This record gives sequence, structure tokens and C-alpha cells, in this order.
Amino acid sequence: MKISIIGHSSSGKSTFAKRIAQVYQAPVLHIDKIFFAPNWVERDREVVEGEIRDFMNQDAWIIDGFYRRLATERFDQADQLFIFDFNRFKCLYGAIVRRLKYHNQNRDSVCDGCKERLNPSFVWWILFEGRNKASRLKLKQMKETYQDKAIIFKNRKQVNDYLTKMGYKGPLNYE
Repeated sequence: MKISIIGHSSSGKSTFAKRIAQVYQAPVLHIDKIFFAPNWVERDREVVEGEIRDFMNQDAWIIDGFYRRLATERFDQADQLFIFDFNRFKCLYGAIVRRLKYHNQNRDSVCDGCKERLNPSFVWWILFEGRNKASRLKLKQMKETYQDKAIIFKNRKQVNDYLTKMGYKGPLNYE
């Protein structure tokens, strides 16, 4: 099974990826883990793309994150596409909860040396920049192009209902 998970920042994609990986017994790639070097410095795009392509050579995979430059190639190969299209304020709430939970720590879905943060620029990204016209258009295009294999979540209840239906037995609370 090849699965791609995309959506807005702080909507719960990484947690969802870990949970469905338990059900499908498939390896997970969190794009944030390879896109950023310590201290949230962006890595060389060609290196990142090479690592994503290498990961995609496996028979089964789950990839969490958008990374537009390889999106079409990844979505074409995916058997299932999950789109987290949450309200911006729910995403901000998720970022706040995550910041409190991981205060001065690393999450396992980012590289070592990227301590959890919630600074003004990230809040701006969650509320506005990550939802700019180009981003909204790209998300709309993905929904239309891949409608035969896309499942769109608008809230955590829909995510939890899906996980329960597919046989996930763990906790349903989110970071």
C-alpha cells in the first residue's frame, strides 16, 4: 500500500501517518524530518528530492507532507491520498497543543535539533501564508485530479471515525 498524506500545517498529518502505519505495517517518511536540518534550516532541495524518490522505490510507503515539487509524482504512485483540509483556527489550536506538549523538545516527525516552536512567523503561516491563493488552488487541484483515491478530512472526528473503521486500536487523542 502506498499512501500520501497532505494538508494544512498542524492538522494532525504526522500523528495520522504513525497510526495508519501501525495498521498497514508500512514505513513512514515525514517530509519535515528530511526537509529541515537542525534549527529549522532548509536542506538542499535536490538532496531532499533524492531522499523522497529513494523512499518511493519501496513496495509500500506512507509519506506525510506536501512538498509540492514531487507532489504529482508521489500522488500518481499512491494508492490512497488523504487530505487534511481543516479550519485554520483548528490548526492553530493543534499547533498550540503540540507546542505545550513538546516544549523545548523534538518530535519524532522532525529532525534532531528542531525543537518545537510557535513563533509569530509560524502562526502567520498557519493562519494566512500557508493558505495563500496558490496553496488553496493547488489543494483544490489535488482534490479534483485525484478524487478517485482521495479522502478529505475536515475535522478530527472524521479522522478518528476513519481510524476506528479501518481497525486502529490505539488512542485517538491528538498532539
